[in-house]
This record gives sequence, structure tokens and C-alpha cells, in this order.
Amino acid sequence: MAVEKMTIMNIIGRVIDADNAIKDIIISGKMDLVSALSQIEENSFVFNVKDENLEKAIDLNYISAFHKDRRYEEFIKKGEELKEMLGIKSLENNPELKENFNFSKIISELNSIYDEVKEPYEELNLLKEELAKHDNFHSNFSLLKDVKIPIEELRNLSYFEFKFGVLSKEDRIKLKRNYENILAVMLHSGTSDEGEVYLVMYPSSVREEMYRILRSLNFKEILLSEEYVGTPMEVAEYLEHKRAELQQKKVIVEERISSLKAKYAGIVSELVSSVYLKEKIEESKDYMAKSGKFFYLSGWVSKKDIKKMEELFSKYEDILIIYKGTNEVSDLTPPTKLRNFRLFKPFESLVKMYGIPSYNEIDPTPFLSISYMILFGAMFGDLGQGFVLLLAGLLLSKLKGNKTFGGLISRLGISSMVFGTLYGAVFGFEELIPALLIKPFENINTVLAGAVVVGICLIIISYIYGIINCAKRKDIKEGLFGKDGLVGLLFYLCLLILVGGQFLGKSIIPMEVGLVIVLLSIALMIFKEPLTNYILKKKPLHEEDVSGYYIESIFSIIETLLSMLSGTVSFIRVGAFALTHVGLFIAFETIGRLIGTTAGNIIVLIIGNIVIIGLEGLIVFIQGLRLQYYELFSRYYKGEGKEFKPVKIK
Repeated sequence: MAVEKMTIMNIIGRVIDADNAIKDIIISGKMDLVSALSQIEENSFVFNVKDENLEKAIDLNYISAFHKDRRYEEFIKKGEELKEMLGIKSLENNPELKENFNFSKIISELNSIYDEVKEPYEELNLLKEELAKHDNFHSNFSLLKDVKIPIEELRNLSYFEFKFGVLSKEDRIKLKRNYENILAVMLHSGTSDEGEVYLVMYPSSVREEMYRILRSLNFKEILLSEEYVGTPMEVAEYLEHKRAELQQKKVIVEERISSLKAKYAGIVSELVSSVYLKEKIEESKDYMAKSGKFFYLSGWVSKKDIKKMEELFSKYEDILIIYKGTNEVSDLTPPTKLRNFRLFKPFESLVKMYGIPSYNEIDPTPFLSISYMILFGAMFGDLGQGFVLLLAGLLLSKLKGNKTFGGLISRLGISSMVFGTLYGAVFGFEELIPALLIKPFENINTVLAGAVVVGICLIIISYIYGIINCAKRKDIKEGLFGKDGLVGLLFYLCLLILVGGQFLGKSIIPMEVGLVIVLLSIALMIFKEPLTNYILKKKPLHEEDVSGYYIESIFSIIETLLSMLSGTVSFIRVGAFALTHVGLFIAFETIGRLIGTTAGNIIVLIIGNIVIIGLEGLIVFIQGLRLQYYELFSRYYKGEGKEFKPVKIK
């Protein structure tokens, strides 16, 4: 439940081991690479110059960038083609894990399999094209089954030309109206799904005129290949026979490809994964440096992973590892790697939507997770509807790419079920089970007041988080005197006590004392800059125009007062939505009763629950998120960090 502590790991090894070393790093997924050249230039590759390290120290004078082997580009393309040929949908989860990564051997194997598979695959494509061609011809000749004239006799006419084609019913009527104007013989030879089939015969001398007329009739010509002879029926029978032969050949080739898939699918998957691994290795070399004999690599590693990384590199000879703490690399910003319990893990996505925590900032995920589940459950408390959300979340978790969102929905569903039990609500009905805590619609004032109290508690916790974050950043000005710091918290608590005392008719502290604390808090917030500079012994006490600073400070106090008031009252929406949730179901229940039939009532209640789960569930999800981002995060969380992104294959 924290941001993991990081360290820079600088590695020096033999250049012949570079590919295998970076391969191990990629597979481990535990190092976020940084530029080794930059680290060397910043003198961050400092190490003890002992006898065994003397050669490494000398070679630092001959540093250069890595030359990249771009052969992988060609073989990524070949690998994708092989996947398509063999029908491989996805690659193995684990890429090449052999001790030595030999890319030349990988591409040799890939080439050999590619050549073996390509021949039958191309033959299969040719057969498919020929079958499609035959099917097209067969459909054409089938339309002309009523024509008894051999095709070759029509082709051999000296002074006449012919065309077969299809007219729609509308165009056929248009044709009949203009028979006397057409110098051609129009023979109706059959009917198809597309329309009426005609044989058109006309003198060669009127060819252009007939082309114009047929275009105006939207005449869809049936093309006849020169290679076929005999009557259309005879040609169709020949094509059927020919198609059977092609189909048989296709089955044989498909069986051959299936056997190749059974033989090579696993190997191809591993080889293609290895090519992608090679691509990532070469991309990683942008961060590496080399000399004549050694490679230099640098990256961020979690402190808890140091032992695993050392075990990973223990197999390499002449390897040297140097560690640098975050305080020793001022030129680099440590990345943030979050570590949370499984319960809180899906809520990291909500935190990242706002921003990544800085390395020296408290991870807000646990607080957000607990508070968000409380807020959602309070607004959407229903045992039955929560159970539906739980099931939906579990189903989504099983789908690829939806694990995080599914986990989020399932946890919110559980929260809804808990509050549904407290409210005594099951699919909107409040008579099925007793309420363990309260029935919202029967205790409206209590629900609204309780929502505000919960909001106050969350705001106070957010102030404490903000003060701790300022302490971690060593920000005295905001931590002590800022509107979200210690003085801001004191100001907020005093206002609560004074206003609450007026409402309750009881004074926890005397009014005079409370007003003095409020005025003192305001003064400290106004004078926060000169006070901070005085404590830190900085001069001048004001870093900008004095009059402008105080005018801005006074207006910021007004803004702070308004934000405290609006932020606190804003939580009343939690109670309002809890009441709306009940009221919306009552509305559907009333509509169901007005219908007057049992079946109609049941249908309306089912539709009502679907609308409530879908529409109101979405609104409550957004409102809960709004309270987190605007009322809580704004007080303690900046989210200006850099995410830890280890080099790995997705």
C-alpha cells in the first residue's frame, strides 16, 4: 500500500553478453531503462577501480552507441505471414527462454518453415480463386439454362452480335414500351433472383446505338468466357464437374496445411515471439552504451527486486553492478511503482486517470478505494442490484482487456450489497429483509446529515494526507501555512466547531477563543511566504511585489472559505442519491400498479431495475469520482509523477 522504493542499477558486462543480458531484463519486466550514455556523462557510472575493474575503467574512454541489428524488421513481417498461413491467433505467453539467444539460428528456422508452408498456402489461394471464378461462370450459365443454342454458333455469326443480361422488372416494363424503337431481337430466356434474363441480338452496324439503349435500361450483362462451348446447360454441367475436381484438390491442400500447423504451430509461435523479443532488444540498445569489450546499461529497479536481478546476472562472467540511491542522481526523477493489496489494485486505474503519484508522495489508492466504495455503496445501496453488479464485474474480469474494469465493478457491487443489507433493500423492495441500520426514505434528515458528517471525516483525512505529503516534499510553506496545510486544517476545524455549535446549541469552545483561532489562522495563511522565508533564513522575505502578494493572499482566503463551505456541503449529494435511488424505484412500482395486471407489473419492475442499475449506477459512479477528484484529491494530491515502465514485451 505504498510507492515502492527505487534505486538506479548500473550494469557493466562483456559486450558479447549484451543481447542475452537485455533479453533477461526484458523477460523479468523489472527494470525501467534510462540512458547509460547520460549516466556516464554525469559521472554516475563511478565504481572502485580495483585490479579486476581496471580494464572496465580504461574502456570508459572509448564509449559509443550500439549499432542496431535491423534484420528483425523483415522477419516480423514473415512471422505475421506465417501466423496467417497457419491460422495462429495468438503467440505463446513466454517468449524464447533459452540460455543463449541466437538470432541467426532463429531466423534460419523461421525461413525454413516459411518456405515449407508458403508453397501449399499459395496453391490453396490459387485454388480458391479458381473456384470463385468457376462459381461465377456457373451462376452465369445457370441463368441461361433455357437457351438451347450452342454458344459457339452465336459467336460465329458474321453480321450480328449478341449479349446475355438481366433486367429488373421496372426496366422490363420500360423495354416493352419501346419495342418498336429498338432494332434488335430481345428474347426472354428465363427468370433469376436478380431479375429477367434476356438474349439480345442486333446487327453489328448498330452496335453503338444498342450500347446506349442497354445502358439506359440498366442492362446487367452476363459475361461468357471464350473457352466454353456447347449449350449453356452443357457448359454448366462441365463447370460442376470441374468444380468437384478443384474442391477435391483444395481439401488435399488444406489437410496438408493442417498437418503443417499441427507440426509447427508451437515452434512458429515461439520463433515469432523471439523475433519480437529481438525487436525489443534492439530498441533497448538506444539506452545502452558500449566500448571495445564492455556494454553499459542503466535503469531504475525496485529495491525489493534487487536480489532477483542479482540472481539473474550471476550467470554472466565479469559482470559489475553499481547501485545509486535516489539522492545520488539529482538529474533523474525516480519513477513511481505502486504496490497495493489485491482488493485495492483495480482502483489504481482511477488514480492514474487523475495523475501518477510522485515518488515522494503518498499513494492515494488505499484511501480512494475505501472512501469510494463507501460513497458508492451509500448512494447505491441495494442487495439485489449490487449482486447484479458483482456478477457483471466477475464476467467482465474474464474477458481479455477488461480485468481492471471488471474488478472495479465487482468491488463496487459488493459495497452496494453491504449497504443494501444496512438499508434493507433488495431490487428496490424494502419489505423483504429488515434494515440493519436505517431506511433512507423514512429518515431523510438523518441520511442527509450523515452524508455531510461522512464528507467532513473524509475531508479531514485528506488534510492529514496533504500535510504528510508536504512534509515528504519538505514544503514548509504549504505544509505549515498553506490553505491545505496544518493552519488550513486548524482553520477548517474551528469553523466546523463554531458553525456546528450554533446548529446544535452547544459550544465546544468559547466563541471568543474560536474567533481568535480563526483570525490567527487567516493571518498565518496571508503571511505564509514571509514567515516561511524567515524560518528558512531566506532574503528577501517577499519574492514578488509586496502589495500584489497581499492582495492575492486576501482574495485567496475568500476562495479558501468558499471552497471549504462548498466542499463540505457537496457531500450532501451522497444522501440525496441514496434517497433518489429509493424514490426512482417507487416511481416504477407505482407505474406497475397502474397497469393493473400482474404480468405488466412484473415487466415494469424488471425494466425499472435495469434502468436503475444502468443509468443511475453510471451517474452514481461519476458523482463518486467527482467527489474524489474535486473535494479530496484537490486538497492533498498532485499526481505529477512519472510511471514506472519496465522494458518488456506486451
